[in-house]
Amino acid sequence: MAVTTLALILGDSHVCWLERFVSSSGIRFGTGSSFVGTDCHFFKFAGFRGGSVSSVRDDGAVDRLLDLQMPAIVVLCLGGNDVYGSPESVLTVGMRLYEYAQSLLARGVLHVVVCQIVRRQCVRRYSWEDGTQRVVDINEFLKAVCDNERLSFWYHRGFWQSQRNIFRGDGVHFNDLGNYKLWRSVKGAVFVALKRLGLGR
Repeated sequence: MAVTTLALILGDSHVCWLERFVSSSGIRFGTGSSFVGTDCHFFKFAGFRGGSVSSVRDDGAVDRLLDLQMPAIVVLCLGGNDVYGSPESVLTVGMRLYEYAQSLLARGVLHVVVCQIVRRQCVRRYSWEDGTQRVVDINEFLKAVCDNERLSFWYHRGFWQSQRNIFRGDGVHFNDLGNYKLWRSVKGAVFVALKRLGLGR
């Protein structure tokens, strides 16, 4: 199947909020071509509210989307709900995310980027300290295993030490500033992936 989409941003509700932000703010691509619009195939978004690695993996909508338009690159913004809401070990969650990334490559995606899971302000199941440690541990695991020509790990720079609030009132999802930073970070991840594929400038 021919590659017709540059990048698919796939993940949980963070992707839903990001798509809404990009659509409403009129952000444009550096070349002057808008990312947003039915006639444009630079970026596609697929966000699942409350999505876990398993629920997104098993959702038939993702398979149908890949069948219709196979992206060159998939950026996975996923795993936060598992880390903060599941009793499973971070190793179990990390392996599941890694295996899902591998399955996307097997489907024909040229490169998969697994994004850093960002620490939340609001934590329910775990103490703030324990939740933060789980985030640190899974990011270290993912960085170690997602390191080859077709699979990479991406740090969202400027999130952990931000001097300005980047969260909405729920302490989980990003406000406009957070989504702006996320959008810039996601674009950076795609550009680096393109270079790895020999397609970037």
